[in-house]
Amino acid sequence: MAQLSLKHIQKIYDNQVHVVKDFNLEIEDKEFIVFVGPSGCGKSTTLRMIAGLEEISAGELIIDGVCMNDVPAKSRDIAISRWSSRTTRFTRI
Repeated sequence: MAQLSLKHIQKIYDNQVHVVKDFNLEIEDKEFIVFVGPSGCGKSTTLRMIAGLEEISAGELIIDGVCMNDVPAKSRDIAISRWSSRTTRFTRI
């Protein structure tokens, strides 16, 4: 586990749409958190930025005191779980 800090994180798409705006969060070692909110409020985008799957437009992502903004997803030693409210119907098992 690790300590994670999000400092003034922003995600702005090419069309100048702000998806995540000035988001700050401190997660201590072994702490468990949940993002809850309406569709389109930036939960998935924030998780994707933490995982390194989405570029951070502004701000800093810090894991154990090291800025991870430019560290590739494969090199980040973190565990993230995601659950979606979307249902999938399997027609063949």
